[in-house]
Amino acid sequence: MDKETIEDVASETLSGDLRDVMLTHIRSMETPWSKLSERAQEDKIYAIQSACEHIVRQAVQTIAASGHDVIAVEVSKFTVKDTIKMEVVANVTTPNIEQLADNRGRNALLIFVSASDYLGERAQASADKDEPELPIEDEAA
Repeated sequence: MDKETIEDVASETLSGDLRDVMLTHIRSMETPWSKLSERAQEDKIYAIQSACEHIVRQAVQTIAASGHDVIAVEVSKFTVKDTIKMEVVANVTTPNIEQLADNRGRNALLIFVSASDYLGERAQASADKDEPELPIEDEAA
């Protein structure tokens, strides 16, 4: 999914955002699904899967943020003595730097979220075979 087609996901519009991304993929198809080669179907499945995963990642962050100032970080190390001290790593971006500067000295909550908890599927998507399976007769008969 390229950056021009990605809009920020808001919790109020999550299903509509997902629908719009899927419709973008469907509308871009010049050939009906049943006429696509197996490889072309696999490519479309991959593109849609990637788009869905991106939206789920954004949605998990949006829902976890719940309107609060947020910086996505990775806990790189921590020590335990009388208190827990930890070191986190974040991307160097202007918004992240501004968030830290604006919130210096304030309390923060560490919330562990992972989009991977929501990237499951009921069944794997599969392309239609270019060539149908040939029935193999039982040689013992």
